[in-house]
Amino acid sequence: MYVSVWKRFWAFLIDAAVFAVLFWALAQLINGWTVSLILLFIIWLYYAWLESSPWQASLGKRVMGLKVVDKRGRRLSFWKASKRLLTRIGTNLTFYFGFFTAAWDKHHETLHDHLSKSVVIAKDAEFDPEYYHDPGDHALTLVTVVSVILAVIFVVGLLAWVVLPQYQRIGDSVNAAHIIDNLNAAAANRPARLQAAGPNGPEVWLKSYSGCVNDAKDPLTLDCNGYRMTLQPDGISAVTRLSNWDEYTLFKSYQTGHIACLAHSKRAIAFCQGLDLP
Repeated sequence: MYVSVWKRFWAFLIDAAVFAVLFWALAQLINGWTVSLILLFIIWLYYAWLESSPWQASLGKRVMGLKVVDKRGRRLSFWKASKRLLTRIGTNLTFYFGFFTAAWDKHHETLHDHLSKSVVIAKDAEFDPEYYHDPGDHALTLVTVVSVILAVIFVVGLLAWVVLPQYQRIGDSVNAAHIIDNLNAAAANRPARLQAAGPNGPEVWLKSYSGCVNDAKDPLTLDCNGYRMTLQPDGISAVTRLSNWDEYTLFKSYQTGHIACLAHSKRAIAFCQGLDLP
């Protein structure tokens, strides 16, 4: 009577494919948020109407030989099918961990099955409420808590392994681009610096650079926000760090006009190799 998790998974993929085609077709005709709003309306009618129809199933469930009934084996009304969809959206907010409860549930029920008091069974099966054991509110609360905990773990893991590293890479790239802009501007001001310094004097900093101040202890160095720029006889160097504190140097050559990236740690070397340097 009760169906396997895999059958429900394949039914979900079939329905998702239907929505993907609909979204693509709508996107060809309509732009902006209107497409998403229309698709949400269609999804509601799709599930509520089909699962309350004589089919008692969406297209995906129909193809996989499944149907939806309430806890007494009866066909869902349109509004009960709508409630089932709303609880399913709540399950989605747990990053689909509410679906995974079907893997260890006795009746292969998901979180939204429990919340909407419905059951997915084989199309030709007859649901007998006498043989159905309702886990009760305490078990449902446990399932909900476990789903939320797993969702939190998933989000934290996603942030730690995917989102945060990507954010750090973007921040490192933005910092490098800002330094490169200042190096180019400083190199362009070199003739004025030499003229201001005189024929025998050292080069001096002219004009101001974003987030930088002169260091009184070392007139040739500017302390900037997150890096240091230093005037050298053959160019200008900027020493900075990646988000993991690995140090690297950007050097603007007066002779060639090119910028080189110098590093020692593996991550900093890999970062330098990924830069598009002028």
